[in-house]
Amino acid sequence: MSTAVLALTAIAFFRVALLPELGRDLSMSTFQLGAVTTVFAVGRLIADLPGGHFADRLRATSLIALSATGVALGSLLLGLSVATLTVYGAAFVLGVSSATTNATGMTFFSNVAEDGHRGTSMAIFSAALLGGQAVGPAVAGLISAAGGWRLAMLVGAVGAAAMALVLLIARPRQPAPYSLGPAGGFRSHDTKSPRLGSLVVLQSVSFAVFFTLGAVPQTLVPLIGADDLGLTTAAIGLALGLGGFARFVGAIVGGRLSDRVSRRAALVPGLLVQAAGVSLLALEPTVVAWLSAIVVMSLASFAVSVAATILGDITEPSRIGTQLGRFRFVGDTGLIAGPLVVSSLFEGWGRAPAFGLVALVLVVPAVLSWRYLPDSGVGRGK
Repeated sequence: MSTAVLALTAIAFFRVALLPELGRDLSMSTFQLGAVTTVFAVGRLIADLPGGHFADRLRATSLIALSATGVALGSLLLGLSVATLTVYGAAFVLGVSSATTNATGMTFFSNVAEDGHRGTSMAIFSAALLGGQAVGPAVAGLISAAGGWRLAMLVGAVGAAAMALVLLIARPRQPAPYSLGPAGGFRSHDTKSPRLGSLVVLQSVSFAVFFTLGAVPQTLVPLIGADDLGLTTAAIGLALGLGGFARFVGAIVGGRLSDRVSRRAALVPGLLVQAAGVSLLALEPTVVAWLSAIVVMSLASFAVSVAATILGDITEPSRIGTQLGRFRFVGDTGLIAGPLVVSSLFEGWGRAPAFGLVALVLVVPAVLSWRYLPDSGVGRGK
């Protein structure tokens, strides 16, 4: 399952490193390129709630195979695009497919682990997801350097189609959703009803992280690399690939910390360090500051995984997919708003106001989490 999440997320995020080259080829402005990420988020937003509902009821491999088919279709459409409208259509299809992948993976990894190990289990999912988001642009950049951005997207389409075929063949071996407990059995939990206050704080974390993700690494980081630093598409992709390795390391460390110490001890520092990474981009652009920002943001990007882990702790197993669907829905509103708001600020007012706003959006849920989320020791299995 983690391999499928990594591969499909990587292909869905090929477009990130290709934005500057795509924009030049199709004469798209910075705002229009930001809107590509926003349309991607709209697709995710529409699919989040039904995706969570189906993740509670259908086999994981069936849903992931459906997602792979969508990624193949969206990649093919983007690779053949000759107009802005077609680019937006492809981004929408990729967004719907991404939401399906996330819903299935988050529900599977939350349910498959015992309570005291859920943080590590969710860290595996987060490493696959976030690693794919950064490794994908690196691979796309290398392919683009050899044959152009269209070739990169067509290669992605072939890869996703092959993954769909493999998943369909493997489908009969996948257990049904409600037998996903340890050793293939049901987990015996009392019915859990999350408190409204905790849900609001956790959803604010989701909003902040995805607001940042859409505005910064998916939109402005590649544009700064190309326009301000004069880097090639391949160099930008490799830098984002380094970020992918940092995300993998950070996700594992964050998951282990949330299991061994406490959820809050992982969540709050993750948000604050990510805000510090964003703040580096407010400085006068240099390759060192730009690359440092990518690495720091990536190392600390595990906050949303820890928040999802807490949600799994306080939710009845049979409804985890539904609750995670709502969690991602709120996050994807941030993914919609982030590129539009921050790219507008960046164009109209400069880098300091733009990245200062993003840092503030991360600090607020960190304070709320520290103040209102209980530090009950669930990370120690209590």
